[in-house]
Amino acid sequence: MAFTRFTARNRAFRSVFRFSWDHWKKQPVRLAALLLTVLLSTLADVLTPLYSGRLVDAVISGAASDDVAWNAAMAAFMMLMALSFGAIILRHVTFMGIVSLTLKMMSDIAAAAVHHIQRFSSDWHANSFAGSTVRKVTRGMWALDLLNDTLLVALFPSIVMLVGSTALMAWYWPMMGVIIGLGSIAFIAVTVSLSLGYVAPMASLANSWDTRLGGALADAVSCNTVVKAFGAEGREDARLAKVLRKWENRTRRTWSRGTLNGTAQGAMLLVLRAAVIGFALLLWARGQATAGDITFVLTSFFILQGYLREVGMHIRNLQRSINDMEELVAIHAQPLGVEDRPGAKPIRITEGEIEFRDVTFHYGAHRAPLYEGFSV
Repeated sequence: MAFTRFTARNRAFRSVFRFSWDHWKKQPVRLAALLLTVLLSTLADVLTPLYSGRLVDAVISGAASDDVAWNAAMAAFMMLMALSFGAIILRHVTFMGIVSLTLKMMSDIAAAAVHHIQRFSSDWHANSFAGSTVRKVTRGMWALDLLNDTLLVALFPSIVMLVGSTALMAWYWPMMGVIIGLGSIAFIAVTVSLSLGYVAPMASLANSWDTRLGGALADAVSCNTVVKAFGAEGREDARLAKVLRKWENRTRRTWSRGTLNGTAQGAMLLVLRAAVIGFALLLWARGQATAGDITFVLTSFFILQGYLREVGMHIRNLQRSINDMEELVAIHAQPLGVEDRPGAKPIRITEGEIEFRDVTFHYGAHRAPLYEGFSV
């Protein structure tokens, strides 16, 4: 059973990523420009601690009247300002790019979904709640917005920051690079395992009940005239209350698991912080690190810690967006039921007649026929 659930989750991730990739490929230039600006703005964050350390060393090395110390301090200061200003401009360009990319994808996906749904067979529409179907499409559209933000402007820069900081630390102190690299990899591995193996299964179940709740609400409101005709308001309240109880229980379990996941991530970051700061103090005690070096290590780690803390949130958002999109992707992957033959042309009727003789019809889910012996 556990293997079956794991396989189903993997299938959902693969189908959603394949679906998203098909739409990313339609805007290659915009996507490449977006990734480039994200990369450059993150590299600015990677280099900021280095020049912060140089600024501290320059200040400690001499008084303000010392031309050498003053020039070194001003050079580090100007570089810090240039990196900060460049990062602001690049992030602005990044977010403008992600707006255009995502809106184009959302509109294309919505149009394609409606096009697909309209061409499903009448039998499919008869056995599918309109409210639930609309909820699947709208939820999947907005999940794509979260997916793009998470992958392109959140997880990608986090990976760049991790690799860049680890490499920079290892250039000065190889053991420090090992500590940060291994600690970060362990943190990400545990976060991914908890998100996919512990939170995601319950999130999928909660989403299925969210869909049922949306369908129940839409159908109760749209069929209100029928409810009133039979005086069945109380029965509708009871039916909705049952769905709400199920939805509440499933959603509470999902949120509780997500909270436990976040607490575990905080504990792991505390251990990593103790290891990094402790090793930096050891280097300082042995005379292998200056005050500027300590500033460099602390600044680098605090920036990296912010990225790592957000990695946990980004992975949870990624898992949530995939859970929210899987029903929309399933609609696109579902066969139409009755498809036109390849090369079929519009029908042209010039003469003749259409006659029904002794027709009996019923929906697949109902034994009683809707009509029988129908002739016209």
